[in-house]
Amino acid sequence: MGGLIKTQLKLLSKSKSLIVCMIIAVALGITMTLIYNYFWEQRGDKIAMSYALMRQYGMNTELLDTALDSIPQNNLWSYVNIFFSDGGIWLISCCCGCAFLSSEYNMGTLKNPVSRGCKRWKVYFTKLLAGIIDVFLVALAYVGSGTITAAFVVKNNGTAGAGDIIVVMICYILLLIAMASFFMLLTVLFHRTGFSAAAAIAGPMLISSLLNVIATVNENASTLSRYLLMESFITVEPSVLRGETYITILTALAYIIVTCTVGFLVFRRSEIK
Repeated sequence: MGGLIKTQLKLLSKSKSLIVCMIIAVALGITMTLIYNYFWEQRGDKIAMSYALMRQYGMNTELLDTALDSIPQNNLWSYVNIFFSDGGIWLISCCCGCAFLSSEYNMGTLKNPVSRGCKRWKVYFTKLLAGIIDVFLVALAYVGSGTITAAFVVKNNGTAGAGDIIVVMICYILLLIAMASFFMLLTVLFHRTGFSAAAAIAGPMLISSLLNVIATVNENASTLSRYLLMESFITVEPSVLRGETYITILTALAYIIVTCTVGFLVFRRSEIK
């Protein structure tokens, strides 16, 4: 087991896709921070004026509220939350993670540990461990670069309590593990980076769109979207503040258990060439 872990970590350290994706993540994190900061500097007064005019004429401000929810407030903690939930981590990680996890299928090196008699479950879970580290590194690059940049431009650190911050971060960690496990499942099913990445991006988007259409007929369908893994990142902080942390935790654990179980069963029965 230790040898397999060392092998996977060595492969990860030499992964060109990881290096490229981390560079992209750092550049994107810095860029998004500067864009958000420019928005607040140039548009802050106009937003307040828009709210005043809409209220003066009795207009519903819900649409404007929704738009502003996707933009961080002028404090450091808000930036951290936005970077975790804006979809940037998902898009970069799915390309990076799927490229790394499927690389051994493409190179044929996955056959080596299997042919040496290593147990399939050990091979699967050491690859999953490396995939989790891969996703964590990309997330750290994106959130870290954006947060460090934001520290130089925002006015305050935010009002969130230490307890809430810890709980929120635990939820994000669980969701990142679930995300890596989901990518691992896709690579086991498709064996190719392109198919896996496309499924990771298009699948959740199609399901979310379908639920939105159904919600026009049945309002209860809109609540189902919070159980989609990609959508769960958006609802972490609101769920914690409402005292519904258990929903996010159970959702993440459910994805981890299901994807690991299905992924391993498929991997155990698949032919390794």
